[in-house]
Amino acid sequence: AIAIRGQQTVPIASPAAFKSARSSMLKAMKESPALYPALGKFGTPVVTDVLWGLGVFPAKNFLATGEWDPVDKIGVAANEARKIGHEACYNCPVACSQLKLVKEGPYAGTLSVPEYESMYSFGGQTGVDNLDSIIVSDRLCDEYGMDTISTGVTIGFAMELYEKGLLTKDDTDGLELTFGNHEAMLALIKKMAFREGFGEVLADGTKAAAAKIGKNTEKYAMVIKGLELPGYDPRGVKTHGLSYATTYVGADHNKGYASQDIFGAPVPEVADRFEPVGKGRMTKWNQDQRAVSCDSATMCNFVLDAYFPAGSAQNTADMVNATTGLSFTAAEIEKVGERINNIARAFNVREGFSRKDDTFPERIMKEPLKAGASKGHYIPQAELDVMLDEYYDARGWTTAGIPSREKLIALGLDEVIAELEKLEVM
Repeated sequence: AIAIRGQQTVPIASPAAFKSARSSMLKAMKESPALYPALGKFGTPVVTDVLWGLGVFPAKNFLATGEWDPVDKIGVAANEARKIGHEACYNCPVACSQLKLVKEGPYAGTLSVPEYESMYSFGGQTGVDNLDSIIVSDRLCDEYGMDTISTGVTIGFAMELYEKGLLTKDDTDGLELTFGNHEAMLALIKKMAFREGFGEVLADGTKAAAAKIGKNTEKYAMVIKGLELPGYDPRGVKTHGLSYATTYVGADHNKGYASQDIFGAPVPEVADRFEPVGKGRMTKWNQDQRAVSCDSATMCNFVLDAYFPAGSAQNTADMVNATTGLSFTAAEIEKVGERINNIARAFNVREGFSRKDDTFPERIMKEPLKAGASKGHYIPQAELDVMLDEYYDARGWTTAGIPSREKLIALGLDEVIAELEKLEVM
């Protein structure tokens, strides 16, 4: 590891302008009806209850979304009973990370800071309603250096295969991988970390595991571009889902978080979370805002996008300008985000990705939700095509999902044009 420790302050071009921009951001944060009252008080696990209400909390490898109720066992109230304090990222006034302690039972004494995605991946995805074991799972992944989403989704995938008879105890080292078996879940996390026995089969994630197991199991793999789906069932939040399908890294909820679907944010426009029309242009906006105001400016996704979307580009411009002495406008900041997503898309095109990869697992496209507030909804190919066509058009790409010459010229990306010309795709 390389550690760097500075002893001096970072020079700022205009301290007064920076203080003003920061004050404007803090004022917007305080006025948000959700930031401090919900996220600051309860942390991201509050999303568990929200998504259950929308009928999109995924359960049992997305088989039981809307049927498996998480609220009583792993929702806000259960988490509050185990909370012993808050933790904050550097200099953040919100402190949304919730420190949880297992106070009794076989896992007593375990301390961790599980976020919503751990509630989903080690709870809903695996059918486990034992919150204490979820806290232990989160702690183990932190210690072993494992991603909680990918780990939990992969285990849930294996559990479905076991329940369908595609895996047996002979395959799983004697583990009974039924949904809800938290002891088996914990044992499997350790096996995956050390690549022991069946853990070796799962250690590289769901897509690789399906390839190793065979038996047509890839149709049960909840992945996009090889990356496991986060804890929002796209069948009931279609703006959010389209971002999963089109984001260059695969199913990443933080590359274009759709607050419009999930929290009813009216920016840039009010969304009907079930209606496919309009999802393309909104997804582009979400992704470009995230790319520059959050990823590039290294600002918190939740604060600057989910709860401060209307002014995020202007706020980023004000803070960058005050810090550096540059003179970005809000429109130019948004263009930076657009440039990032076009470069990333061109990289993927060069590496062999195409429109066929902007898709969903078979279950999302063929199996309507059976219960809950999103009952009956799914994303058939025809509906996905409508959303993709609109998205590509909004981005100025071809119907094959390739950045056009005109768009790349407008973004000043001549070197990208040269790369794509070599592939003869332009």
